[in-house]
Amino acid sequence: MKTTLLCITLTAVLALSGCSPLEMYEPVFDRYHSTTLKLSTSADVLAMVQEPETELLSQSESVVAAWGVEGKKDRTHWFNMVAFDEEQMNAVRKYGFILEERHWWWNSPPAPALRLDAEMVMDAEVLEAAYAGNNEKQIEIFKAAKEAFSADALELTFESRSFRNSTDMVKQALKSVLLNLDRSPAYAIKLPLVEGMAFDHPTLGESYIRMLVEGDTVKIKIKCGKAWFKKEPFEEQADVLYM
Repeated sequence: MKTTLLCITLTAVLALSGCSPLEMYEPVFDRYHSTTLKLSTSADVLAMVQEPETELLSQSESVVAAWGVEGKKDRTHWFNMVAFDEEQMNAVRKYGFILEERHWWWNSPPAPALRLDAEMVMDAEVLEAAYAGNNEKQIEIFKAAKEAFSADALELTFESRSFRNSTDMVKQALKSVLLNLDRSPAYAIKLPLVEGMAFDHPTLGESYIRMLVEGDTVKIKIKCGKAWFKKEPFEEQADVLYM
């Protein structure tokens, strides 16, 4: 009885405060935005990327990641990861990720939701190659971004099963986007639009991606799971509008 009352009370407090469960991990993305590509050094990133009380740190010569897990079965997990130019040691790729599983009501089934923010300096040979059209260019840029993430993750994930599970979820989302583009290349035209490109994640369902190319920098935003869209559509969310 006491447990039931506690759950009801917590739900009521959450509702009255106006705070969505999905907003509880904003510090992950605050740290993501604190890294500036081509300017932040490895020393800058190491000084701020980890919350020592709740996260672990993994690093190689050119990649560093802070990651954490929460819940009885580690169903909520997250990370910040940054990759550096091996010569100048300034940041050239960064990622912020959360897979959050929350109960919206005390007796409701869990509602998992995934968010990935990524930004990377893209190789000139990818950006300047000859393409048949803009859709093909968008797809090839996305493929290069997908490969870059996989290479960065491979540097670190051998150290932890939990961190590997997180990066596997990112890979699954990226693969789902690519499958959608392979089936319907014309949809690549939607990638830079504020409403993004819709796709269906095999386990999380309704999902969207937006990808912007600004000079030599590529920005990617992915949100998967209906929990993200309970309050407002993808294109009206502030972090999508102001990527």
